[in-house]
Amino acid sequence: MMCTIGWGMLLIVLIASLYLGGISLGLLSGLVLGSLTFSLQPAPPPNDLMLLQATWLLLMATLEASGFFYLLTNKCKFFITQINNYYGILIALFCYGLVFLTGDNGWLYRLICDPNGLHKDKARLVFPIAVAGYMALLASPLSISGILLIVVAGNNGLPILHLVGTIATLTVGITVASSWFAYFIPDRWLSRLYAGFNGLAKDEVVAPSKNKIRLLLFLLVGAELLFLSIQPKPNGSTQLSSIQKIFPVKFPIFFALTMLSTAAVAMLWFKIKPAKILQSHRFKLGIQQLFIFLGLTWLVDSLLSHDHIYWIKIWSDGRVYYGFYLVAVLYMLLIDISIIIWLFSGLLIEGDSPIVIHALWLVAVHSLAPIRFWISHRIKSYKNKQ
Repeated sequence: MMCTIGWGMLLIVLIASLYLGGISLGLLSGLVLGSLTFSLQPAPPPNDLMLLQATWLLLMATLEASGFFYLLTNKCKFFITQINNYYGILIALFCYGLVFLTGDNGWLYRLICDPNGLHKDKARLVFPIAVAGYMALLASPLSISGILLIVVAGNNGLPILHLVGTIATLTVGITVASSWFAYFIPDRWLSRLYAGFNGLAKDEVVAPSKNKIRLLLFLLVGAELLFLSIQPKPNGSTQLSSIQKIFPVKFPIFFALTMLSTAAVAMLWFKIKPAKILQSHRFKLGIQQLFIFLGLTWLVDSLLSHDHIYWIKIWSDGRVYYGFYLVAVLYMLLIDISIIIWLFSGLLIEGDSPIVIHALWLVAVHSLAPIRFWISHRIKSYKNKQ
């Protein structure tokens, strides 16, 4: 009975948060978990997830405060506006590579929505560039979803490079296909897409020196190479396979220390005041996401821990429960891909499925997020009319 009540309350929270927006999802999840403690023992707090999320948002906020994304936008805008429409696929793949490198696609909105930039004479590129930035986040070793994927895969003994490479190949294929698909999209739909991006575009901080930006590029590339070449050891340490070096720290802590070190070097190199980092748009947005992750992940993890015997019976029964799969798709549609990776990827990996199956599943779930964005946008539009 508690299984039905708990998951039903979770569904209500997910739907209500689309209407309320903001940090409401984390607060309502905490309220539901608190009410369920009368008959359910909560799982331990997701400490590793919170550590990775907190250090990642500090890194992104520091990069924004340094002006890194602002310079990146201007450089990309100059490159893209010099290329003819016939090279739309190349532009989309170029943006895919940059998002893969930086782990954040927020700067892409500013590139697309700049009044002197792309959209006036090359409106058809808005869609493939947006798709490229969105799909690259799943495989990027510096995005929060990519970091969690590497940690989960490494802890479960899955080859990290093979998994990330397979996902990158699939998402590049989707990016290429979107370049052709954009020519069949009506102009009014592209106008609405542009209007949505225009609302997400934020002004960035101008960097004090363009020459210093090269150091950040080297630091980011170095951090990504470290993330892709490390693997956890049974004794709790972390091994760097390229030089056979073993670090006496756990897998998630190694990620967190690397991101904190990168952010600290950027702060010292650009002489950034700490208050400037706290006032950045990415820090404010990241704090909101941090508490959403805390509340929702803690609630879902507690429900999974309480009902794991029930789920094992369903999987071992061998029957096809169409209602169960429909409800599962609904939850996947409403829950962020990073939380899905953290909570459910390990269960899929334990099934000894091929790497291609893991990659296809993650790409498919990741592709549901635009539907969630569209639903949330429609609900907010309805709320504003009232």
